[in-house]
Amino acid sequence: MMVTFVSQCEKKALARTRRVLDAFADRIGDNTWQTVITQEGLNAVRKLLRKTASKNTAVSCHWIRSRSRSELVWVVGRTHVFNHRGVVPVNFTSKEVIMDRLPIETGDLLANTRAQALSKHLFAAGFVAHQILDALQINNQNLKQAVFIAGIFHDIGKIDPEFQNWVNKKLGKIPDDFVPDDGVHIDSPAKFSFEKHPRHHELSWIFAESLMDGCSLNDGQRKQIAHAIYWHHTKPFRKEDKFTNPEAIYAVFKKSLAKDKFEDVFNKVLAVIKDVGYMASKFEVENFLVGLNNSFSLTSKTCPDYKKYDGWADDIPEFQSNVRENALNNLVRSAVISADRLVSSRSSEDLEEYLAEGSLAELNNIEITQDKSLLKEGIEQCLYGFISAYPNSQRNEAQSHAAKSLADLKKIAKLNNSANIGVLQGPAGCGKTKIALEWALKTDAEKIIWVCPRVQVCLGLLHDLTAEEYLPDGQIEIFTGEYKKILGNGRSFEDVPDTDESDYFSGDIVITTIDQVVNSIRSHSHVDTFIQFMNAHVVFDEFHELVNMPAFNLLFAELIEAKKQQGEHANTLLVSATPNYFYLTQFLGIQKEDIITIDSFNASRYQIDFINYDEKEELSPLIRESQQGKTFVITNTALDAQLGYLQHHGIENSVLLHSKYTKQDKAYWFDAVFNSFKRNGSQRYEVLRSGPIVQASLNITCDRMLTEITNAENWLQRLGRLDRFGENEGVNPYITVIPKSLEINGKQTSSCARFLNQMCVWNSTKAWLSFLKERLETQKTVTINQLYEIYRSFYTDKQAQEWLKQDFLLSLKKSVELINKKIIDPISVPPKSKLKQGIIKISANSLRGDNRFVQMAVCEVLEDQQLFFSENYASSETFNPNQPPSALTESIETMRGYGNDDANLVQFMQKKHHNIKSDEGYKKARNEWELIKEARSPESPIYLSYTPKDLSLVNSNPHPQAVYYVISNRQPVGAMSIAKLKNKLKSQTAE
Repeated sequence: MMVTFVSQCEKKALARTRRVLDAFADRIGDNTWQTVITQEGLNAVRKLLRKTASKNTAVSCHWIRSRSRSELVWVVGRTHVFNHRGVVPVNFTSKEVIMDRLPIETGDLLANTRAQALSKHLFAAGFVAHQILDALQINNQNLKQAVFIAGIFHDIGKIDPEFQNWVNKKLGKIPDDFVPDDGVHIDSPAKFSFEKHPRHHELSWIFAESLMDGCSLNDGQRKQIAHAIYWHHTKPFRKEDKFTNPEAIYAVFKKSLAKDKFEDVFNKVLAVIKDVGYMASKFEVENFLVGLNNSFSLTSKTCPDYKKYDGWADDIPEFQSNVRENALNNLVRSAVISADRLVSSRSSEDLEEYLAEGSLAELNNIEITQDKSLLKEGIEQCLYGFISAYPNSQRNEAQSHAAKSLADLKKIAKLNNSANIGVLQGPAGCGKTKIALEWALKTDAEKIIWVCPRVQVCLGLLHDLTAEEYLPDGQIEIFTGEYKKILGNGRSFEDVPDTDESDYFSGDIVITTIDQVVNSIRSHSHVDTFIQFMNAHVVFDEFHELVNMPAFNLLFAELIEAKKQQGEHANTLLVSATPNYFYLTQFLGIQKEDIITIDSFNASRYQIDFINYDEKEELSPLIRESQQGKTFVITNTALDAQLGYLQHHGIENSVLLHSKYTKQDKAYWFDAVFNSFKRNGSQRYEVLRSGPIVQASLNITCDRMLTEITNAENWLQRLGRLDRFGENEGVNPYITVIPKSLEINGKQTSSCARFLNQMCVWNSTKAWLSFLKERLETQKTVTINQLYEIYRSFYTDKQAQEWLKQDFLLSLKKSVELINKKIIDPISVPPKSKLKQGIIKISANSLRGDNRFVQMAVCEVLEDQQLFFSENYASSETFNPNQPPSALTESIETMRGYGNDDANLVQFMQKKHHNIKSDEGYKKARNEWELIKEARSPESPIYLSYTPKDLSLVNSNPHPQAVYYVISNRQPVGAMSIAKLKNKLKSQTAE
């Protein structure tokens, strides 16, 4: 593309921007450049300009579309010097706000090592935080008031004489462009320690609580302000935390004052706030500081919780109240932190100019305001391609109608003063991805953040969006814990390098997991992600998976509640074939009118059958019976899929897929399954035996399916892989296997029932089974649309709603327990050593479960069903940081035998490992928890089994419950307990 750059920079910004633009384009005037450039090159120019931007930066980029037409692409820096088309206004005036000098008693109080005056820093942070909420189009006046006050109080604790002494000594000794993510704190001399001294944000909190005693703020605002102030930095790591209440903070601080009296310090606080009030009046900001308490009174409140979830909550409204409180806290805190970082990134001279010119609002234009992108043009080309390829297509028309209905929700939200959060419900294969793109186009999206429940869903979506018929030239970014790449211009996944950290979340479409977005509201270091999330169009794909996922169902609700604050500008779409209407309407508060349904285009017919078996007398038919033809057998656990495969792999042309593989094996066999069963696939295999991994967002199909009984969402998701493309002329059998105990008395006597109860779907599964059977009594065959009509009716049934509520409350209580255990207060821990490059450690507080890296020996199942224990391990024992780890993990509970010492594999390792690996210098671990702690790194996995040679070194037999990496003569079977494997082979021999 040919582009023109126009610079309206001033002062030092002139030289900086000229150096960047001269490197990429030809100068055709004093302030104009032109060149032919790729999209990648254009992104590089924008990145460099943003990196060097100051208050005097103003550069526009125009794409020359034809001889008579050009189009504004983006502006970096001051947007107000250009109009909406990027044209420079010829005649304009600017109002100048003359700032008087501050009183001498506050003028020498500094906020940071850039010599910003504390009063000016505080006002600027409050003003910019308020502007951030404006930029995010949040119109909650109480929230804006809270964020402004939180901003002007957030660093008031820097009046601390210790901080002022330290910061004056640091002036000129720290690089100008260095802005620490966690703020500026005392780091010297060596004798100083936060073990014995409060941090400035702890002091800011007790000062703010005292000042607010006279203000006319409501209780919610007081909590939001306190939370933002107290948590705008992490707490320092302390061996013995003496600052757990306001009395302790006050007592220690007062004792530390050598020369000054506490009253003198508080008088300085009042003087600084008076200065802030003066600046607010000059900027014509509403006076939020009326009624401040002019005498110090120590608050009786406890230190603010980082996350507030009540363990005693017993009904849905109580959980909803917690969700709303946390969501508003997230918004205020994130705005204050972002504003603090923006203001702190400016020099003291720049800040003075912003204040003198009355142009503080321009700070948002550097980082917060959404840049224009080429996303809409790409989507337009994509939709035009579908129309050209399939003219007069009813499918295209139906999809376009659904997209328009979703886009119209924005107008309805404006009229009703409600939130623009829509739901797209459509069966598998109806084109939900295309509809979501058209919705984004019709609602003027500049950026889409596409949130998925799992990495596998992200990869499937990436494959679709980068396909030729979608957006092959678009800037499509995948951002997960494992993958960080930006694809575009038709480049393949393998050819694209990993994304530089400075470019994270810079794609036009960012495909990410719920974990990454949730990190922005559970930690201190990802606040910028949350602001980008709020600033973008957001699609939650397959969101039904989050409904019964402990912790994520509440944190997801926090994200939705935050987006609700944007009203008509929320621009949020929830997508699922099975949206769980109870969660949507009863918990998220989404109206039925906001749920847009599109019917399936698949006219195939399905025969629904139910098979009962006595689990006390026989194995499940899913394991016991061999299969033929293009058949999927889907179980609720990977173990049952493994057992079924081993039972029949000698006579079936089958393939096994689940989650208990090494990373390399999982990737290989996932591709093998996809290539075999995709549309017009190779048909290399006939039978697929799998756990739940295939039940969502995998574009594969079969002619016959067997499934273990499960809840409505999983049951229908699995059905979506049966004759997915509607190509079969005959009836498609869908067989559900049910333990007799569930049919007779509905009690939790079978392993299937216990598993479903553990997943918090036991009652809803029973309700669905009963409801479904009753509706199918008179129907021998049904269509997909008829089944989804039954699904919708299920959620209107009063008895079903009672069962659904029981399961959901159980899930919420588990969520609160997990959040209170796992989401610990953000703490800054001094690093002991730098982590080796390329090593990914498991978080000690992962919400996905307490998993650790493991190693295991290989066991081969021979053709005669005998076991051969090889001298190999599942992955290399020599750790190579340049190669990704095998990623074999296991839960701590499983490794420790669920409290049974006879099944504790960690204990076995702790007793044996130092002798087995004595040549490699291993020392005996003090206890099993030391091993568990070290196993967060792939360098120090827990050994769940050993090779015969290694066991011979200590004259030991394998642990009876040891877990091996089992392989067959055809493919890996994955991690399995040797006891369960032997029992399976024994029962097979007996038969």
